[in-house]
Amino acid sequence: MANKNDNKSLFIYTALIFFVAVILIILSFFGQTNMQKNQPKIEENSEQTQQSNGITERAAILSEENKTLIEENKKITKENEALKSENETLTEKITVSDLLLSANGYYSLGEKSKVLEILHQINYDNLTDDQKTLYDNIKKNLQ
Repeated sequence: MANKNDNKSLFIYTALIFFVAVILIILSFFGQTNMQKNQPKIEENSEQTQQSNGITERAAILSEENKTLIEENKKITKENEALKSENETLTEKITVSDLLLSANGYYSLGEKSKVLEILHQINYDNLTDDQKTLYDNIKKNLQ
């Protein structure tokens, strides 16, 4: 009697393992199909699609794409540096313009000592033509 129960439990365990294996096979099939759908497609010429069966051809395609991306990255880095430089220049111009406006405001209020302090902070050589005109007018009117 104990031998029959052992055979039944052995049969149940075997059936259960088989059932789990079938479920895992089905899940892996759908997972692989889903993963292939989500992979980005590589654009290839008609000649390349015929030749792209080997690993070396795929490596060459990826190498070309990598080269293109590296060049694009260098170009964007140069543009970023140029924009940073331009931003610094514009920030300096805004700062100088603010100082000139403050000096003009203090001049209109009659506080000549503050106007002179502000004008000493400004480098005349870095001013634009309009800023030089305002600077000269303030300086001329102080004397």
